[in-house]
Amino acid sequence: MKALLRFAVLSLALLSTGAASSESGRVALTRLSLGEIGGWLELSIEANAKTGRWLLDTGSSHNLVSAAFAEHHDLPTRSLVSANTAFGKLQGAEVSLPTLRVGSLEQPGQTALVVDLSLVVGAVAEGLDGILGMPFFDGFELELDLRNWDIEIRKGNNGPCPKGMNALVLGQHQGLPVIDVVVNGGQAESLLLDTGNPAGLVRIIANKPPASAPGLVLPGPAHLNLARRVSIGEQIRLNVPVVELYSPSLKRALGKRVGGLAGTALLDGTRLRLDLARRHACVENGQFAVPGGFGLTLELRADGLYVGMVLPGGPAQDAGLQQGDSIQRWVGGPAVGTLQELWSRVQGLDEIELVVGDEAPPVRLRRSYFVPQLP
Repeated sequence: MKALLRFAVLSLALLSTGAASSESGRVALTRLSLGEIGGWLELSIEANAKTGRWLLDTGSSHNLVSAAFAEHHDLPTRSLVSANTAFGKLQGAEVSLPTLRVGSLEQPGQTALVVDLSLVVGAVAEGLDGILGMPFFDGFELELDLRNWDIEIRKGNNGPCPKGMNALVLGQHQGLPVIDVVVNGGQAESLLLDTGNPAGLVRIIANKPPASAPGLVLPGPAHLNLARRVSIGEQIRLNVPVVELYSPSLKRALGKRVGGLAGTALLDGTRLRLDLARRHACVENGQFAVPGGFGLTLELRADGLYVGMVLPGGPAQDAGLQQGDSIQRWVGGPAVGTLQELWSRVQGLDEIELVVGDEAPPVRLRRSYFVPQLP
């Protein structure tokens, strides 16, 4: 009788706490964005019974944590270790992590490097505990659904791709996944698959482009163009933003075979299955368009929200907006909050409304494709 009672109590405890398993179940992703399209993949992770915010980054060879996370969990540091990321090498003190829990999946025995996360993801690093890199997913299969924005992590089943998806071979560069894409019917290009990058397609070039190079000029220096068609296996992506970024050091780090990066804007709105151990992917069949843009960036100052860059030929310029304009209302509400919160209001909308200046009428912007097209 006592044995039965103990079994009943144990069963109740497992049901109430949620027993760990080798699968995560469906876990919600949050789009963390500082712009009109794409975004970083944020998920909630539990460590020592405390839930924190993490990013999923297939472009990092190590897990990374903030100094605040390491201090909060009293993690003793060891020697300095280098990590490969999509934007070059980082160094940080290595620590052993407490067991990490994602949904129903528990991962003990993980290590990480303590680094300044803003060196990897810029302004969105504020409030993040860490970044999940490739070691966390070793031996697992990732089911990424960027239509419904959730993820499932489970042991690989070695089976064929499900109906509606086609197989794609994953290459590898310094332990990071590489995919082949074809831009506008040209030659195949090998790109680092980087879910830690919110952009579309980024080509890294070693030679500084001339002033006459096609495309919109961005800081960096970089040029922005639009590819009419990008093929990823049997999947077709239309109107993909392509950034050509001048960075000799990053080009050296990527080597001759890898020409750039494929970010989340290239994958947004579709499903993707990654079996990183077998270097195998399943990509959803079909034709998908990347949304157009509104043609502006935002700048948050101590005294309020302002228009940052205004891209030539875009809806913002056509509406008469100028860099430095003070934004009083933004997308249906007051112009207050973090940049991430302000841009989150834009996601999924084809038209937005803002008010610039005091007692001014609302300005309506509708997404459009205004970036110069690649030949």
